[in-house]
Amino acid sequence: MASYEKQQPPPPPPPANAAPYYAYPAPQQPYYAPQPPPPPAPRRSGPGCLLCFVFKVIALVVIALGAAVLVLWLILRPGAVRATAVSATLSRFDLAEGVRAGEGVLQYNLTVDVRVRNPNRFRIHYEYAEAQASYDGERFGYHPVQPFYLERKGERTVTAAFAGSSAVDDRGALRSYRRERGDGFYYVKVRLYADLGFKVRVFNARRKSKITCTLRLPVPNASAAPVPTMLGTRCAVDF
Repeated sequence: MASYEKQQPPPPPPPANAAPYYAYPAPQQPYYAPQPPPPPAPRRSGPGCLLCFVFKVIALVVIALGAAVLVLWLILRPGAVRATAVSATLSRFDLAEGVRAGEGVLQYNLTVDVRVRNPNRFRIHYEYAEAQASYDGERFGYHPVQPFYLERKGERTVTAAFAGSSAVDDRGALRSYRRERGDGFYYVKVRLYADLGFKVRVFNARRKSKITCTLRLPVPNASAAPVPTMLGTRCAVDF
């Protein structure tokens, strides 16, 4: 028996204006060779890690303490001591040419009262203090001051007495002396140098201080008894 096969219709022809079809191969992914994993970081030994940790802890503690001390000091920092020259008595102030050229001899007798006030809420201990007097840049007098305490919000009057004679440079001092004697007033500087100690809360501190008072003193009258001159002169304080 002969088999019957059904004939399939032929495919339709492509249109006349169709573009020719070309088959392109699919793009291939680039090939990367696998990289070996990085070597593990070397581990520190036990003592090395411990020392590094201890150093970090100490550094953090030091920084924290320094910051705390700075903040407390800014909050509780002491105020400068205030000083005023209250009065002075100048009974003698004579400057004459000395025996040697360029040297003069100053004979003097001066007493000065300086009121020192503590504006802080803690006591200040004047562990060492001395007063010096100078004229025209030449020091002529020295007076040691007994150590004392300056109470909280308190004040104290310090008396410095200068008496005697001293050699000074007469080239400039004599010109100033003659001019000021004609004006009726001498300008004398009195300085108080001191080593201070005080305690703010739990902090102990020490520092040096200098008080400078510029005094305008009337020329003494040799025929009358010396009279104190009331000054009320504000002094410069280096606290």
